[in-house]
Amino acid sequence: MRGIVILVVLFAAGSVRAQPVSYELHGDVRIGHKPALEIRAVQPVTDLRLELTRDDGKHFTVERGSLAKRQAVTLPIGDGAAGKAVYKGTLSAQIAGEPQRWTSDLELETLVRAPIKVSYDVDHLDLDNHVLQFKLSRPAGTAELTVIGEDGKDLGTGSATYKKAPPDTWLAISWTQPPGARVMMMKLRVVAADGLATDLELVPWSVAIAHEDVNFAVNSAVIEPGEEAKLDAGLAKIVEVVKRSERFMKMKLYVAGHTDTVGTGPSNRKLSLGRARAIATYFRRKHLALPIAFAGFGEDVLKVKTPDETDEPANRRADYVLGPAAAPPPFKGPYLKARAEWKQLPDR
Repeated sequence: MRGIVILVVLFAAGSVRAQPVSYELHGDVRIGHKPALEIRAVQPVTDLRLELTRDDGKHFTVERGSLAKRQAVTLPIGDGAAGKAVYKGTLSAQIAGEPQRWTSDLELETLVRAPIKVSYDVDHLDLDNHVLQFKLSRPAGTAELTVIGEDGKDLGTGSATYKKAPPDTWLAISWTQPPGARVMMMKLRVVAADGLATDLELVPWSVAIAHEDVNFAVNSAVIEPGEEAKLDAGLAKIVEVVKRSERFMKMKLYVAGHTDTVGTGPSNRKLSLGRARAIATYFRRKHLALPIAFAGFGEDVLKVKTPDETDEPANRRADYVLGPAAAPPPFKGPYLKARAEWKQLPDR
């Protein structure tokens, strides 16, 4: 922040007097406070007056009485509105014994810092096409994005300019990356149109583990001994991903159970939950130390769309998905609409 003072009025003809006051600008403040001009009298003055016009056209006048020599006073600037602003105007005072008022032109830059809120959700992140959308609580200026892969190294970058897009507008930023690479973390720096900036980290990383589904008996959630090899193969893939990425983040395993459309909706929800619990419990018994959550979606998230009461093996399945332990479950679309409750398996 800076203040510019230009002495524009001389006193009696042929004489030049020293500036009767000095000042210091406190122009960078938190929201809820006003910038201020701290003025100290070099010599006694009366009728001190600060008159300013902000760059949005709004006028402000602050007046104070007399100041003795070396006495100081703090005059507020503006109304505390958040953001950057430029004020132009004058500081003036009457010096005892002088016929003319002393006047000095001012140009002041101030910044009232308000928190910038950035929001996004998984439905506005397209990892396949490398596009992130987010909202900003202030008119938007620019953004820069750094994308980091599973090995902790930078995958790519992106930048965007928004030309004062209104608050709460979905803003897009894209990036480039090598084909086949998986994004673990995104570092986003957003600058509002008024120059305020914020940095945040997004963790969109998740891994759906490919596996062969367990065959359960009709209306049963018991894992038959002949099916355990399928679970062991899936567990090996889970462990492989964990070993590769655990140094960068803490992870959680999600097991989501599904059924076909044979039977009633409530009974299928209960059956899918029991099967998801059985699989999660099996992984825990095999010493998987991660937090494990499980949920039953019944027939509400079909892999193959079928009429009711249709025996479709592809719909009798479970998802194994690894995601950040501190983030929401990495499921979107129909999973969110199904509103299944995720339950936490007790730690071993």
